[in-house]
Amino acid sequence: MKKSETFKFIFLYLLTTSTILITSYIFLNIFGIFYVVVVAIVLMVIFGLMLSKFSLSKTAQTNLLLDKLLKDSLHELNIPLSTIMANVDMIRKREDDEKKLKRLDRIKKASNQLLELYKNLDYYIKREIQKVDYEIFNLKDLVEDRVLLFEDIKKDIKIETNLQDVFVKADRSGFAKVIDNLLSNAIKYNKKGGFVKITLNEQELTFEDSGIGIKECEIVRIFERYYQVSDLNQGFGIGLNIVKSFCDENGISISIKSKEGVGTKISLNLKRVLT
Repeated sequence: MKKSETFKFIFLYLLTTSTILITSYIFLNIFGIFYVVVVAIVLMVIFGLMLSKFSLSKTAQTNLLLDKLLKDSLHELNIPLSTIMANVDMIRKREDDEKKLKRLDRIKKASNQLLELYKNLDYYIKREIQKVDYEIFNLKDLVEDRVLLFEDIKKDIKIETNLQDVFVKADRSGFAKVIDNLLSNAIKYNKKGGFVKITLNEQELTFEDSGIGIKECEIVRIFERYYQVSDLNQGFGIGLNIVKSFCDENGISISIKSKEGVGTKISLNLKRVLT
């Protein structure tokens, strides 16, 4: 707080205190103790609100500046990131040297990690500062769209789907984020040549994999922010926390069955979002 602001705050505090004391003294001599108490309470509330508004105004202003900086930085981050990824793809098509190709792969991998961070930040900001738009859509179409996005990164993992037409009313962007995170985890923590099975009906949406599984003692912690079951894959440990937050906000219950070394099955109960 600057000196001028400190002086204003002290002045306002002294003015408030002296006004309450003087007014109380006058009312005490004229009307009695009951009216003194009533007037003192009213004055304290009024001046309390004034002091609070003064104290919080700078905090609110700082928060607005930080919010603008974050949104502007996030927007600008997308431009160079897209440029890097596009140029890596173009160079890779013309390159035959194995060492250089490995370097390009590392750049591509790092860019994908930045892109994932960008998507998470973008989703959180939009969820916090904008009113969520609930819309009716076919969840089957959304799942199929998200699965297509993973075709290039699933490697030797086989993705099997058994999907029915299920219409839900929810935040479509948020639901896409849920699917992306569950599918991404099922691929990352899978075994070589493993599978991911996605099942959708009017009761639930299920993701089942043949991955490394989760220890029973860790299942209760996997939705904690920044918690990671394994350090085999790089990440930020916030994907499942995003899933849990979305499901809680939309009344979707989550059940998990997992066995270490066998795989994991995560089911989302859709009853509360069905149309």
